[in-house]
Amino acid sequence: MVAVYSFTSDDLANALVEAVRRGVEAKVVVEAEQAGVRGSEYERLRNAGVDVRLDGNQYLMHHKFMVVDSLFVVTGSYNWSRAAEGFNDENIAVLEGVNVARMFEQEFYRLWSTAG
Repeated sequence: MVAVYSFTSDDLANALVEAVRRGVEAKVVVEAEQAGVRGSEYERLRNAGVDVRLDGNQYLMHHKFMVVDSLFVVTGSYNWSRAAEGFNDENIAVLEGVNVARMFEQEFYRLWSTAG
């Protein structure tokens, strides 16, 4: 599961689409205001069969995290964007543990329940 403010990275979108094609279950929530920006991967992900929704918060959904196998959390300032990959000063942390993963999963499903 992925919750990310900006998703314009072709490489990360390719990896996600390939994972879904291999049978990996993936859910993505993207900030609604960012879905239509130049380079957004939102429509591409939808068209490729990825279960992707737009955040339902009237304000910004500014999260940047991914939970893998209910054990690993990838989080930090890093948007899934070209700018983050090539230009910005960003940070990313990989955390391991079922307790921390559970907290991020709860937040993800809170977002998911109001996303459209």
